[in-house]
Amino acid sequence: MAVDHFVKARAFYERREWSRALAEYLAARQLYASWAATSGAAVCLKQLGRHDEALEMFEELLRSFSLRLPAAAKEAAQLQLDELRQLVGILEVDGAEPGALIAIDGRHRGEAPLPGPLRLTSGSHWVRVFKEGFEPFEQRIEVAGDRLVRVRARLRPLARMGRLRVMEREGRPLEVVVDGSVMATAPWEGLLAPGEHTVALRGAGRLGSPPVQVDVEVDRTVPLTLSAEELAASLRVEPVPVNATVAIDGVTVGRGVWEGRLRAGAHRVEVAAPGFLPESRRVVLARDQTEVASVALDRDPSSPFWRRPARPTRFVVEAVAGAVLAPSFGGEVAGTCVGACKAALGIGGSAVLHAGYEVGVGFGFGVSAGYLALSQRLYGRPTKVIPIGLPPNRGTVEDRLALRSALLGGWISFALPLSERLPLHFRLGVGTMTGALVDERTHGAFRASGGKMYELGLFAQKHPAFFFHVTPEVRIGVPLGRQLQLTAGIAVPVLVDVERPAWDAGQAVPAGEDGRGAFPVERLAGPVLIAVAPGIGARYEFH
Repeated sequence: MAVDHFVKARAFYERREWSRALAEYLAARQLYASWAATSGAAVCLKQLGRHDEALEMFEELLRSFSLRLPAAAKEAAQLQLDELRQLVGILEVDGAEPGALIAIDGRHRGEAPLPGPLRLTSGSHWVRVFKEGFEPFEQRIEVAGDRLVRVRARLRPLARMGRLRVMEREGRPLEVVVDGSVMATAPWEGLLAPGEHTVALRGAGRLGSPPVQVDVEVDRTVPLTLSAEELAASLRVEPVPVNATVAIDGVTVGRGVWEGRLRAGAHRVEVAAPGFLPESRRVVLARDQTEVASVALDRDPSSPFWRRPARPTRFVVEAVAGAVLAPSFGGEVAGTCVGACKAALGIGGSAVLHAGYEVGVGFGFGVSAGYLALSQRLYGRPTKVIPIGLPPNRGTVEDRLALRSALLGGWISFALPLSERLPLHFRLGVGTMTGALVDERTHGAFRASGGKMYELGLFAQKHPAFFFHVTPEVRIGVPLGRQLQLTAGIAVPVLVDVERPAWDAGQAVPAGEDGRGAFPVERLAGPVLIAVAPGIGARYEFH
């Protein structure tokens, strides 16, 4: 009687045994569809996290019992509807063969083409599309609340097929279920892909057969006779992840959520998925009982499943521009700026183009070309003017040292993913820099041998410069698309002065009342110049 089921449902409901309460509410609805049983079933579905089914049940409640619902119950149901709509997404299945069976998490949802989109609880789901004579389409999807997901389920015709013939021993017309899809009424014969398949019979009420495994062979007809019996208990298996394989008593029943009737008694539930530790659980089913087995697998850290797949070899180009900072040019000019002399920080800029190849493990190599400019100002640097045949005239000048050079070289790199979207790149560049080193001297103030002060204007020299550079660099990239990244990083160019240019003492300068003289020979840069170069860039990968 419907009343008996409803009373049991209320008892389970009060004890918050949602699965058992739901089974009794649904049984009561089959015998007599009351608004109380419908409302109770909807609440149980929501508590079990089956939000899409709960939404449909609340809609049924308001649609079928609107005139009989108390005002408070109607208002509560409407509030539940508004909340559930934010927790339910929409799935559209396109491209499937007409008549193909569509199942979501093991639950039959219709045939292609569907009359409209399907509603699904937000989260991960397993989609299966099947039609006789075609390879099944299976895909895991992620659904967000109140959002649309589209799946293009193109089925490929089977190149090799076998036949399966299913009969019920006593000839009863039960539904034939193959791999979770209802095929037809027994007896049934159809085309399937070679390999293992799961078959069961399902009839009205408790009548049916437990799932069995059968091996279909190419170009052969495999007969299978099953005996229908009373299956007095129900089991629902909810695996995590949703694409996990579920086996009942050693028979693989499919991927994802499985729900079906079984004999009362003990059963073995096994759940496995690539990259996870398999789990086996003993479940005891009582008569008239619906049991829910939620099995969440633990990750297997040693599984190769979690290793990032090697990326294919690709050609990469990166353009980098930024500032260049150096504490000192060193040598006998900037290196002698002490005491009252003031040295500004060396500043400049660079633009470099890198091009090369990166292989799957993150290793890369290539060439670089670019331009670097760097200058430093010195104020009140002590030096001297040496008149011909007289003692040196001591004084101070202001220097502006400037390096302008083109660079050319090669590089090797290694990429380390900080996360899925933030790759960290380490690069080591080596090469040469060719250009000019300039020293501009102004505001000279010197004392002649007779004690009289005199001033000097602008005197400048330009010398060829040749450096060997070693440049370690670290950069981080932010993807702007599948192939484009915005990068930022810092490089530390270490410049080794090969040419060692110096001030040419052959250039004459005024020496006040002492006549003519010259600045002494002074190295314009030290043997090693170290700089810091922060910069931003754009990186493009040719796939």
